[in-house]
Amino acid sequence: MKQLFFILCVSSISFTIQAQSFIFNQFFRPSIRVNTLYSHDFNFNQKDRLHVGDVNVNCIIPIASKLQLKMDWEKVLKLKLKKAAKLRFYQIFWNFRPRIVYADLSYQSTSSRHPFGNKAHVSYGFSTGITGIHLLAKPLKKPKFLFYQFNIGLLESIQSIKANPTPNITTLIGIANIKNFNFYWYYGIYFAYNNGQILPAPFFGIQAKLSKRFWINITLPVQVRFAIKFSPMVKLDIGASLAGFGTPFGYEFNNNVERHIIGGLRIKTGAVLNLKLSPQATLYLDVGAYPYQLTTIRGEGIVFDQPQLGIPFYSGLSFYYSFKKALLGSVVDGIIMF
Repeated sequence: MKQLFFILCVSSISFTIQAQSFIFNQFFRPSIRVNTLYSHDFNFNQKDRLHVGDVNVNCIIPIASKLQLKMDWEKVLKLKLKKAAKLRFYQIFWNFRPRIVYADLSYQSTSSRHPFGNKAHVSYGFSTGITGIHLLAKPLKKPKFLFYQFNIGLLESIQSIKANPTPNITTLIGIANIKNFNFYWYYGIYFAYNNGQILPAPFFGIQAKLSKRFWINITLPVQVRFAIKFSPMVKLDIGASLAGFGTPFGYEFNNNVERHIIGGLRIKTGAVLNLKLSPQATLYLDVGAYPYQLTTIRGEGIVFDQPQLGIPFYSGLSFYYSFKKALLGSVVDGIIMF
């Protein structure tokens, strides 16, 4: 049970953190991003095989933003400079993300009961919510940012939606401390309601500029990443992270449809090539492997054999386009970006 809790917790965190929450230089611009990722197991280890595909479109729409500086001139004349200025600085966005997940599982043993009926499985879903960032620092002091996100979503197959579909809810809140534009650290807590389970998890991270062209990001418990900037148009990210996979499916038994979940924990290693096509458009090429993965199938009723998986390789292609400069663009660019 503890192992399953950890798998689900990391799975939920990795989807949110890696895909959305901390890409602040993109998340706080009106934009659209099309993401594709596919992993294939070539069966080098002679184990069970799981192929996974994921296509989603992330749409970011502005709700409210403000940048306002008020001066109390009476306090200025009294040389109370720290109390003279009041800066209001925030931005809030609505996001919507439709999604399709493809899964193809094959057992080495032909006697194993197959959860998908020896066919490929497809799930459809969406998530929607709000994301915000607010300046907390006092004038003439090092800035702090409060950032948060709330999402609700649904991912179901045509079969599983007949068996009590369950929405997923995720919430993230944290504080980013900006020492300077070459070093900052952040912390917070992530909370998820995932298929009937409540999963809280803290996180802590730093990002530092090691030299003119090299950056490092460490976010516990999910990621270590190095960034190399070859030119203003080309950047390469290399790293390792915890990644999750999960999708529900329905299984018909005794004229009833039972709802089950197949999901797991993966160690993801690889590289992402960032190609800036224009000030508004960026192309991402993603390649790598999952050197370790642990997948479980859970649900009530039928008991399926737990798959013993090998090492799949993955590739992905994403295209990002921003429609205009964000209010906080000059501040947020490069802050908590990985």
